[in-house]
Amino acid sequence: MTRILVSVTNAAEAAAALSAGAQLIDAKDPAKGALGALPPTTVKAIVDAVGGKVETSAAAGDHPSLNQLIDLASAGADYVKVAIPGGDEGAAMLSLIGRSLAGRTKLVALFAADKEPALDLVPVAAMAGFSGVMLDTVDKSAGLLSVMEMADIAHFVAAARRAKVMVGLAGSLKIVDVGTLLPLKPDLLGFRGGVCIDGDRSQALDPSKIRALMAAMAVHGIRSTAAE
Repeated sequence: MTRILVSVTNAAEAAAALSAGAQLIDAKDPAKGALGALPPTTVKAIVDAVGGKVETSAAAGDHPSLNQLIDLASAGADYVKVAIPGGDEGAAMLSLIGRSLAGRTKLVALFAADKEPALDLVPVAAMAGFSGVMLDTVDKSAGLLSVMEMADIAHFVAAARRAKVMVGLAGSLKIVDVGTLLPLKPDLLGFRGGVCIDGDRSQALDPSKIRALMAAMAVHGIRSTAAE
């Protein structure tokens, strides 16, 4: 079953997102880019506000050190999300982080859909001990569906399935994108701007939009089941 991830910036937003129906709470600082990291103390406050009712994740920033990743893992989030570049650099990074942190927390490798994502690294992430992989966008003015063909997104999901790791899709997603992406059956669909005031990821969350998102998930989920 596909769950909805909502990115939050503080404990108050975490509580609001949880109350509105979010199924995974993600700690992230939109002011610091696509994968902006919050301080570990803020991440811990978010985890405490969620209180184990749903899983939590924490974005690690663009170029975190191992010590920064260890600090985030110690803050208590269920998952730590790490941006992974392509090529040999990405493979080496997956191996290093996996050896150092896979025993401390569940790791998610994030690939930039608008920066020639290295889909061949999905099985490498699995072998390195990562628990999941995600697509996201660096440029938040363009959504996932505008920078990547559906066939390539489906290929990414299929690669994750073969590697037996969790798979998520994000990148300026809107509520209307649910009907397009849900048939691919990702484990997660990630939202921030699409559920914020005025659709602006730097603004506060709008709980009514999260409720509308959950309603859309329910409707499209029924349709997908009926079509099978």
